[in-house]
Amino acid sequence: MGRTQQSQGLAPPAIRKDQRAKQARQIINRTIPAILASNARARKGAEGSELIADPGPTSSTLVRNLKEKGTQDGDDEAKYIKRKGQGRRKAKGDFVHDEGDTTSPVKGKRNPPFLHEPLTHLPPTPPPRRIRILHTTTLTAAHLLTSRPQQKPTPSRNDPNICILNMASPLRPGGGVLTGATSQEETLCTHTTLLPSLHESSYRLPEYGGVFTRDVLVFRDARGRELEVKERYFVDVLSAGMLRFPDLVGGEEEEKRLSGKDRSMVERKMRAVLRMAATRGVGKIVLGAWGCGAYGNPVRDVAGAWRRVLDDKVEPYASITDVVFAIANRKMAHDFARAFDPGLEVEEGPGENGEEGDGDEMDEVAEELRTKITEMEGQVQQVWRNEGLKERIAVVLEGLRAQLREREGGGDDVEEDVDGSGGEVETDDASEDEDENASVEEESSDGGWENVASPDPENHEV
Repeated sequence: MGRTQQSQGLAPPAIRKDQRAKQARQIINRTIPAILASNARARKGAEGSELIADPGPTSSTLVRNLKEKGTQDGDDEAKYIKRKGQGRRKAKGDFVHDEGDTTSPVKGKRNPPFLHEPLTHLPPTPPPRRIRILHTTTLTAAHLLTSRPQQKPTPSRNDPNICILNMASPLRPGGGVLTGATSQEETLCTHTTLLPSLHESSYRLPEYGGVFTRDVLVFRDARGRELEVKERYFVDVLSAGMLRFPDLVGGEEEEKRLSGKDRSMVERKMRAVLRMAATRGVGKIVLGAWGCGAYGNPVRDVAGAWRRVLDDKVEPYASITDVVFAIANRKMAHDFARAFDPGLEVEEGPGENGEEGDGDEMDEVAEELRTKITEMEGQVQQVWRNEGLKERIAVVLEGLRAQLREREGGGDDVEEDVDGSGGEVETDDASEDEDENASVEEESSDGGWENVASPDPENHEV
């Protein structure tokens, strides 16, 4: 049988990008300010974001806090002491000693009381951490964690917020949201009140650390539908940037892997994120295949790094009880699961079984890839005299062709998340598509060639 309805052609990629940019500007300049003006909690969250650089280990932070608490409590109790054969007198300095007292008799030295508490008073061993991998988008995963079984997804104000990792551009707030880009960060900035909390003064983001924002209001769902006031919910957001364009090792026929130096850097970035979350009491967090998009980090290495960091016995991040890896690309989700834990199954999120992520949205991405490949193939012919530039363009071309092969061979098998403005597509690692596009801006020695990148003076060239 033929089609029952006439096929609808897609507008050229440039037109669609302009439409997304126009919609984003409308939301950022009008919708979000109106929401913040009417919602004091969201406004306070946007104004109170924290820039955190190189956070220290959570274990030492906990011990230090307990010691400080013990010292303060001890000072209050040691204002007066009683000695044998003498009356009650006021203590001088930090000298505290009494019959039955277990503190040190040395002046200025005192063991904090928590060291002498009976073991029965110590907190119980935390339950095993629940880790899941969902084939879905970041906001959909957060919505699932926020919702209670058999209840409407409208949590009480006393319920702790779900925390999500904004896989952010380290160079500018919101990445390419104002130019129509569709990565994870851009989607968050048009679906939530996150963008006003990302202040220009915080950029460039620290190498290890990021911006922590409480009470970010989600006002649009993953399909771009504006939520009713009673359906909206709050999340906490950690915005941090991943290693970009790492040096990969391995022969031509071997799997490309991170070098030892880059692997250590990736793990340190992940520890910083978990430290920021744990020290702020986060219980449930949504992570992702961080840096596995156009930034070029291998899925296997990123999954292994997350596993090692989460399994760290010295620094267990005890407050974090639930971890969800939200990965909207099906193939990437399964590759990530195999590398993270072969026994861990990938769960299908709502609408990911064909209701969301197929059809015109997927055709749109493939069409954009084909258009970009055609443009760059023409540019290769124009720069034939400049061998160095020609080689660099060829590298970018091969990457685009690989993405197109994956998409044509397995449906939604590239790293874009279907989580966008009115059915747009979101790259799994924030703002990577913008940085990669900007990286192909070059000028040849014989007169130059046309730009195919979105304007971003901050981004690096190839």
